Amino acid sequence: MQRFNWFPKTLFGRTLLFIALIVVSGAVALAGIARYYAGVASQRAYDQLLAGATIQVAEDLYVQGGVLALNLPVAALSTLSRYDLVYYKVVDSRGVVVAGYPDLPDPTSRLAARNGPQFADATYQGQPIRLGFLARYLPEEHTPGWAIVTVAQTTHARQQLTNEMSFKVWTLILLMSILAIGASGLAIRRGLRPLARIETIIAARDPADLRPVAAETPSEIAAIIGAINGLIGRLAERMTAMQRFIADAAHQMRTPLARLDAQIELLDDEHDPARLATGLDALRTTCADVGRVTGQLLNHAMVTHRTQAVALQPVDLVPLAKEALGRTIPLADDRDVTVAFATDAPHAYISGDPIGLQEALSNVLHNALLHGKADDIVVSIVTTDTAVTLTVTDNGPGIAPEHWEAALRPFERLGQENAAPRTGSGLGLAIVQEVVKAHGGNIRFALPAAGGFAVTLAFPSLPSR
Repeated sequence: MQRFNWFPKTLFGRTLLFIALIVVSGAVALAGIARYYAGVASQRAYDQLLAGATIQVAEDLYVQGGVLALNLPVAALSTLSRYDLVYYKVVDSRGVVVAGYPDLPDPTSRLAARNGPQFADATYQGQPIRLGFLARYLPEEHTPGWAIVTVAQTTHARQQLTNEMSFKVWTLILLMSILAIGASGLAIRRGLRPLARIETIIAARDPADLRPVAAETPSEIAAIIGAINGLIGRLAERMTAMQRFIADAAHQMRTPLARLDAQIELLDDEHDPARLATGLDALRTTCADVGRVTGQLLNHAMVTHRTQAVALQPVDLVPLAKEALGRTIPLADDRDVTVAFATDAPHAYISGDPIGLQEALSNVLHNALLHGKADDIVVSIVTTDTAVTLTVTDNGPGIAPEHWEAALRPFERLGQENAAPRTGSGLGLAIVQEVVKAHGGNIRFALPAAGGFAVTLAFPSLPSR
């Protein structure tokens, strides 16, 4: 769809255009109303003159020898003939024209003319005229009855008066409209000054300066400043988290890389086959650690990004958990691992990100297999009207309760004081925690009475599909 190129692109232009359209629309309406009332006023003014002339003519009628006659009041008619042509006609009770223009139009209602002057519009000799009618009863005639007096005037003077009054009012409306639009423009510019000041403050800032914007502004703009400061605060938190993550990641990578370099140096000077084999095994373990740490760092970055950028969608946890279980079990290598899966419903829908949920569940299973050294794992799903809980239970030593909170923090390594030594990066459960929080859920640990360790992920449920 093509856009209108004439539409202003600035807030000032759009606001002023909107106000100008309203003012112009109002001015056009007022001009039309003014024209109408000017016509009404001129019509009433000239109708009064026409009525006076008609009454004067009627009063100057007289009967002589039983015949109706007229003593024409020239002064009364001359008032009407200053700008217009004036015509008159007198008809006696018999319907005979005794004076004036015989072809002048007759009144539409003779009865109404008996009550006072009546008016009508007509055309005479190709010109628009205004007619005044009045009836007078004359009993002195041979045939006593009502005589009808008609006085007509062309409408040039009325039109001229209407135009003069309209022009004066239109001039006033035009001046007021120009004044209103000009005043609106000045008011808008003054009202936009705080925004220009905020623009200057932000434009002059260093990208690393994430302090809140402080400026005296009207209450309407203060809401915008609050939103900007909220965004700056979130950016500051995100940048701080990123900087901390980068520093922690650098620290985590530096140690295995240094160990890898040292092991390579030792192997370079080693000639004993037994020690060389042992060194190669250590080198493989270190390489695996480096790969695992790198993978978890990338997974953490991926999960962090997806929680901010990917829209949630309906996800069925039942097939997703089965797929994650199938991908993770081969990590047990040569160990004989028993796996069980249980669910109380064929489907368990939540609003989520399938990739993030896969990563979270894989990390829980990875911890149970590699760090917990478990060989019996049960994945169960329980659904209610409001929640879906996924629990991974294993027969490993698990994590001591005093370390549960620390286990969810990034790069927190739990040492040998636990039942099982941990040599990972400390990111696995932190990734799980971040994914669960992004889905509006929570993570819980438990030590079942039958032994082992249980990790429960709880999510808000969606209605069954």
